[in-house]
Amino acid sequence: MPNRSGTRVSKSIACHRCHARKVKCSGGVPCTACRYADKAGECIYPQKSRLVKVREQFIEDLVSENQRLRRLASHPPNEEPSAKEKSPVPPGAPWFVNADALHPPILVAEASDSAFATRFRQAMSDSQHGHLPRVDFPSDEQLLALSDIECPWPTPTRARLLVRAAADSLGRCYHIIRRSSIFDDLEHSNQDSSQIRLLSKSKLWAVFAIGEMYTTRTSALGKGFPGLHYFCKAMNILRIVSERPNVDMIEIQLLLSVYSLFLNRRHAAYSLAGSAVRQAIIMGLHLNIPESQMSDVGEREHRNRIWWTAYTFDRMWATKLGYPSTIQDEEIQVNLPSNPAGLNDSDSLDFPDSAYFVARIKLARLSKQIIHSIYVQKAHESSLSGRVQDAFADLRRWLSELPPQLQLDSRDEGELDPKARSLHLLFNQLAILATRPILLRVLRAHLEAYEQQPSTTPTIPASAITLSETCIRCARHSCSLLVDSWTNNTFMVFDFFYTQYLFSAATIMGISSLLDSKERRSDEEQFEIVTSFLLQLRDNGNYAAAEFYQHIEAATNLMQTTKARLRFNARNTNAPPQDSINTLSINTNDLDRRSPALCDFMTAGMALSEPLLQELLEQPLSDLEFIDSSMYLDEQQVFYWPTLGTESGAVF
Repeated sequence: MPNRSGTRVSKSIACHRCHARKVKCSGGVPCTACRYADKAGECIYPQKSRLVKVREQFIEDLVSENQRLRRLASHPPNEEPSAKEKSPVPPGAPWFVNADALHPPILVAEASDSAFATRFRQAMSDSQHGHLPRVDFPSDEQLLALSDIECPWPTPTRARLLVRAAADSLGRCYHIIRRSSIFDDLEHSNQDSSQIRLLSKSKLWAVFAIGEMYTTRTSALGKGFPGLHYFCKAMNILRIVSERPNVDMIEIQLLLSVYSLFLNRRHAAYSLAGSAVRQAIIMGLHLNIPESQMSDVGEREHRNRIWWTAYTFDRMWATKLGYPSTIQDEEIQVNLPSNPAGLNDSDSLDFPDSAYFVARIKLARLSKQIIHSIYVQKAHESSLSGRVQDAFADLRRWLSELPPQLQLDSRDEGELDPKARSLHLLFNQLAILATRPILLRVLRAHLEAYEQQPSTTPTIPASAITLSETCIRCARHSCSLLVDSWTNNTFMVFDFFYTQYLFSAATIMGISSLLDSKERRSDEEQFEIVTSFLLQLRDNGNYAAAEFYQHIEAATNLMQTTKARLRFNARNTNAPPQDSINTLSINTNDLDRRSPALCDFMTAGMALSEPLLQELLEQPLSDLEFIDSSMYLDEQQVFYWPTLGTESGAVF
């Protein structure tokens, strides 16, 4: 029979009132005697103390929860609880952002550059810093409004300029359209635009948008983002999902995807690339088509290259966001791009040398493996150290297989082909992705030790130091390539890719400037240079630069505060100046067996070929367990996602 607490009461137990009066108790709540005496409120039974076995973890959880509630209760009424207490997230759980009360939360993955920038700011401060919202992009409403406004077709001269600019600039790195085909469509439209097919017209609208972006140097004069009106017209074709997709439709989606990335609409770009892959699967582009069913050599090669461009976009956009890709590698059976024989003269210009495209495809494949092995929160068969080793082994293998025309000579970087520069910037970015969590853990250990005792060197394993130094060197090389592109006027103002690489390298240079190494001053200068580039790009209308500079600005303020705090601690403890403290506890001379002048030109490939790093990665890295807790899983580093009252449609 249950008592008031919901437990059952044995009839052999008397309530307190019956026990005191020494009368038999019937049991129940209230018992018969208490009910007849109208004493139901006094019918209370003694509690039996039972021994219950519980897990030790259960007790520890109770103690932790008790401590958390005590801290919460200690806050004055007008003091807001800490970010961690307001929004505790279980370790390993996905993190979401409430960008707007009218919209559901948006997932932000740890592999993204903006998430890492937030982690950098959190490492420099005891208080939890929220993730900065991404609001620098045209809204859905703005694009819908533009799509309904009349847009005049460009004059024949202007149209030829835009198509040539798009074909030359975009065609350097990606195969999306056949040059001969798009110029044929253009000439037909110039003669009579009403007679061209809807898909051809939409494709030209998309090409016009990209061409105008590449031929414009600024949008700061109130004219809006270049090509936006053309882009909205091209988007009209997507109002109906095609039941019978064709190559033209896939080309349009890929063009719209890359332009969406330039608009900093990264989720839209990711969705369009995934849709292109799915439509290509419906067409069977991921499989080889028999020659008997398609005898045209050019058409078969175009199918292959279109598939691999969709694959590359899907992989690379997923990497930028830290999201899953659309198709697994084992499901793909189509041949890699080749240099087909038997093409006529007009078709030969449509298919540049395939070596570059094959190299980029292999990097795109590696990008998924790195994201999955380093950042995905799941049980892995191998240790973190083993996964880091595998990532670097794959990157070194890619370097060794790179054709001579795409190799990088450190003394001739100024003469780099744009394709080679783009390829090595992507390579650097993947190396940074694989190592920057380790660098962040080293920074945290450095700052924690210096705050406690400035003269104390933190205990950091040599493997972690070497890998963090590799991360810094890859960022230095990216800075060198980007500065060279800027000074040679080959840096496109609205290009998303180079802007992202600037931001990624700047964040690493910012971390390096807080660590004590002989190149710290140089890294600090590099940070200032690339930050100034981001500011100029922002002022010229680059949406991505506006977002990234917001992160850099917030980090810069904290960096200045952190440096001042470290200097203050050093003065008060009579510790030597920060420049003379070997905080990284490693002989970096082992990594620099070159003259200082040559070190300035060190490429990422040279950094990965260092004898010390190679020897390190060929052995079990048991001491990398040091950084297992740094993979954003420890409770102290939980993201705090505030509810932000941004404008409708704003996402991260």
